[in-house]
Amino acid sequence: MTAPLSCLDGIRVLDFSHVYQGPVATQLLADYGADVIKIERQGSGDWSRAWGPFVQEVSLPFANLNRNKRSLTVDMKSAEGKEIISRLIPTADILVHNFRPGVMEKLGFGYADCSRLNEGLIYASSSGWGDVGPHVDRGRAGHDMMARAEGGWFLDMGEGQAPIPGGISVDYPSGLMLLQGILMAMLHRERGGKGQQVSTDLLSVAFHAHAWDAASELNAAKIDAPARVGGTEAAINKAFLTADGAIELSPVFSDNSLRDISLALGLEDLSLREEFATVENQMAGRTKLNRILAEQFATKSTAAWMEELEKQGVLCARVHDFHDAASCPQIAANNMVIDLEHPRAGRLKVLGTPVRLSRTPPRQDGTPPDLGADSREILTGLGYEADALDRLEAKGVIGG
Repeated sequence: MTAPLSCLDGIRVLDFSHVYQGPVATQLLADYGADVIKIERQGSGDWSRAWGPFVQEVSLPFANLNRNKRSLTVDMKSAEGKEIISRLIPTADILVHNFRPGVMEKLGFGYADCSRLNEGLIYASSSGWGDVGPHVDRGRAGHDMMARAEGGWFLDMGEGQAPIPGGISVDYPSGLMLLQGILMAMLHRERGGKGQQVSTDLLSVAFHAHAWDAASELNAAKIDAPARVGGTEAAINKAFLTADGAIELSPVFSDNSLRDISLALGLEDLSLREEFATVENQMAGRTKLNRILAEQFATKSTAAWMEELEKQGVLCARVHDFHDAASCPQIAANNMVIDLEHPRAGRLKVLGTPVRLSRTPPRQDGTPPDLGADSREILTGLGYEADALDRLEAKGVIGG
């Protein structure tokens, strides 16, 4: 039986990215059929190869982000290595990197250099801070935690306490934003346009993630009427301990969420008490209100309370750690944990693909490549003869 055509079959990606944000984007391109050539440093490759933890010397974070890719190791500082990259660029549709601004330009492979070799090339990059500006001018290194700190995602823990990071790693949504940019640029090219430069950065993505509250914060001085939703949601804690774990509450989509929660918990209707009768009073008395709720939640299991809350139309959820989530039946139904057969590490469990296309399903069975494993095959496809490859290996230009 013929395998279904992947939607990106025939698309070639030169993937210079490493660690996290870039590999998120190129992993999804690979899952949907693109030929992703991972171009790595001689001797060490992607930093995540060395970070682990490991199974039979296979780095698990690397394995999770690099299936279905091919590995080519090249000394890009050598003349022969530059020649290899120059011969690859005309064969590619997309180039992806997440070096600091200026690094690829110094190597001779900035956007202007590459577009002269291939005017249809989509040149995508993701950095820490952006393409221009004071942080870029100073040559500052970028990192997830730095972007969360400067993008407004550290949480205030109260007077005298240092703030702590909130949210998830910005690398992940940055990779997704980079992928969106690549796909939009591909669509433009398919409609008769040329290639173009695509970029995003950790700081911009972290800041953009304030999308719900941003306009209110930026225009706070002009607000002349309070929000009509979310008052009780702000007053009530996001989660409570139960007899066997914890439960999350989302008291929204109701004209009186406190009433609904109170009745579900078998309490009197707390919204009828004067001290909790308005959103303003609930906010002022939130310490006492949450203490009442917490004492009641502690008397039964999470499952028992979920049943009662859902009867009253109160949105709620179990609070899972990662291992709980990984064993959740809905995660299984979404095929989000899959088995991957690795020739050395054996069967590994890795994450599935969170985007599902009905006619062109993702391919999720390709193992992550060993360092430089595909170098000779890739260069043979460029016209290099065996003796030339032997010389390049002997000089350390290519290899593992």
